[in-house]
Amino acid sequence: MTTLREQITAQTVVALTGATPAGNNVFRSREISITRDMVPAIVVMPETLQTSRMGQGTDRHELVLVLEVFVRGDPWDSIADATAEVAHRVMMKDPTIRVYALDVRRVSAEYEAQEADRTAGTLSARYAITFLTRSDDLAVQPV
Repeated sequence: MTTLREQITAQTVVALTGATPAGNNVFRSREISITRDMVPAIVVMPETLQTSRMGQGTDRHELVLVLEVFVRGDPWDSIADATAEVAHRVMMKDPTIRVYALDVRRVSAEYEAQEADRTAGTLSARYAITFLTRSDDLAVQPV
């Protein structure tokens, strides 16, 4: 069994694949460049995980996942926004993510233009996902 952090991250990729204008161009922690013919594309990466003690035998975690939306076109930020809006609905409503999470909320977004022969850019949206585990097992929710 994998940790709940991993299950949430993997389910986010599954939920976004085919559900946004990025289609099947949804990747997990991709380090290889997104090519021109792959946009729009979304890369899902865990950024931070904060843990605190909730009570005897229970830990509370806040996972920050980054959804990077890669696009080309004019105006690139408007194109990215359309993809990010659909991705946001998926993040907020996916039933499997909601089984694991106590709370899901978007906490920030950054826009970065990139040099290219055609206008390109990246919108990075950060989501804080709160979930509980047993203190002795990161793969199990407390009963």
